[in-house]
Parts: sequence; C-alpha cells; structure tokens
Amino acid sequence: MKINPMIVYRKEFDGNALLFNPDNGDTFGLNPTASFIWELLNDGSSRDEIINALREKTTDFPDNMEDDVEEFIAALKGKGYLAE
Repeated sequence: MKINPMIVYRKEFDGNALLFNPDNGDTFGLNPTASFIWELLNDGSSRDEIINALREKTTDFPDNMEDDVEEFIAALKGKGYLAE
C-alpha cells in the first residue's frame, strides 16, 4: 500500500490528525490510533506489520482490531488517500 503523494497530513498536538485531498477538497479526521496507522502506512508498513505494531503499543488489544484495521484501510482506499 502506498500513500497518495497528493494527500496532506497534519498531526495536532493531541495525537489527532487530518488528511486533506487537494484534488477534491475532501478532509478526513483521524483519532490518535488512526494517525498511528497512517504514519505506519507512510513508512511502508504492511497490514501485518501494522497489526503487530498495534499489539505492541496497547495492552488491551480488542478481538476485532484486525477487522477494524482492514475497514480503515479500505476506507482510505475508497476515499483516494491510498494509491494502489
């Protein structure tokens, strides 16, 4: 997965972030966990590497986290934030 190079990422002091697509003016808000995932994607991490990083970061890893990551990545693709 590659980040669409046109996307602007702005992280706020509280860990939340915004993605901005200048092509269509669309914005997408990220909570701290989603922001963490975005940064991993930006570094070239695979789905499995993201899951492992989340497991290391949290002591309370929800059973459905893998599905949540898949849904988040699908949403990013659907909005054009990730390039194929």
